[in-house]
Amino acid sequence: MSASPSTLPRSGNLVHVRAPRNDRSDPGVRECSARLHALREPAQWQAAVLALMLAPDSPREHSMWLDACYGVPDAARLLDDALSLPQAHRLPWFERFARLLAPGPVELRHEAIGAARRLMTADGKVTPMDQLRLVALRHLLAGSAVAAPAAAETGLDELDDALALKVCLFSSFLSHQVPEPESTLGPSDPQSPGQAWYDSVVAPWYGRFALPPREHHDIDATLRALRVLQTLPWLLRPVLVRNWFDAARALTDGPVLHPVAADALRLTCTLLDSPVPPELARQYIEVDPARL
Repeated sequence: MSASPSTLPRSGNLVHVRAPRNDRSDPGVRECSARLHALREPAQWQAAVLALMLAPDSPREHSMWLDACYGVPDAARLLDDALSLPQAHRLPWFERFARLLAPGPVELRHEAIGAARRLMTADGKVTPMDQLRLVALRHLLAGSAVAAPAAAETGLDELDDALALKVCLFSSFLSHQVPEPESTLGPSDPQSPGQAWYDSVVAPWYGRFALPPREHHDIDATLRALRVLQTLPWLLRPVLVRNWFDAARALTDGPVLHPVAADALRLTCTLLDSPVPPELARQYIEVDPARL
């Protein structure tokens, strides 16, 4: 496959990322993690999930969290701990607490999803990351609904047009977060990193069909595309994620991906039941399940 000029990185659309601070030995972080490990009640697990979805600078979301978690033991301490976690810790804990809630009663899981939806809409601003976290929470609480492992009869480049279009639609959604978050969903900037990333990952299908534009994002179309991607053969899903990751790294000037881009791709791996690329996995801690 030959890359078109628009798929090649330019210095003007590189994402500059600083080296992450090494916080694994921080005593404060260790104390927060120890208290999170000690949580044993489903109400506390739900409160922790919601706290890890909360925008720290949103008073309305904070107020909604307090209402939703009224009466939860040690709620104030739990919220402080969740908000104190570094970025590398937050998503692994979010996933872990969601998985702890998954075997519980259906009514409690529905309650958690409803509370999460109210939380993310409390301030009237719903970002693509908010939407992705909510979809991931629903997926984790429901258990895996992804297609069973199957052999891949074709590569990504040979996908039929209907499947390839769904890949492009979901890629369009991700491009507002990868390789860095965009502040608006307005018309595409041909020089933006997000546009450069999108051009790169949809390059195999140039000329085969009309590629979906990045503007006028439709979350319903994105979710329909995701459901189709979840039916891809298991061996193709890591290949797709790897392509997304490699395209982001090519546009990143720094040792790691932008934190929002990293979160978006890790959550996408969860939704596709795909292994996380090793380089991406190293941006996060691992939560020891034996201690829970």
